[in-house]
Amino acid sequence: MVPDEFGVYAIRLRGGATLPEPFQPLLDGRDTHLIYIGQAEKQTLHKRLLGNELRARGNGTFIRSIGAVLGYRPPFGSLAGRARIQNYRFAFAERAAIVEWVNANLEVSWAVLPQLEVHGVEVALIREHTPLLNLQDNPRALPELKALRAECRSIASGASTPTL
Repeated sequence: MVPDEFGVYAIRLRGGATLPEPFQPLLDGRDTHLIYIGQAEKQTLHKRLLGNELRARGNGTFIRSIGAVLGYRPPFGSLAGRARIQNYRFAFAERAAIVEWVNANLEVSWAVLPQLEVHGVEVALIREHTPLLNLQDNPRALPELKALRAECRSIASGASTPTL
């Protein structure tokens, strides 16, 4: 059902679904179930959503954030010596558990746009709606999420061991 075209997408919690502490109370304070807005500018919506973000097959920003929020951490040293340590991944079994959680708890919608408009629309939507798991361009970006992502990068680079 996901189109093979460019556009933006929104990810929100289904009714009755919750995030672990401290994220659910932070989301409740925003009076929305919207947790992430993303763009499919270099890849189509189909490739971005079903290849990276919702199926954990690539290095999607959303899957890294939601995995960290759910308490998963990448394997220690899995990116040691690599230049792009921000692209950490979780172990296979953990990726499967994250995808299962995503399938049970999230809804996704999208809008098809001309490729040249995608980035600008995404930035405007993030600034307007301040989704919980967006860091870039978000005036209400969460320091708690930023710290979790930094911890995951540190673990994957081999600089520190998990605290969980």
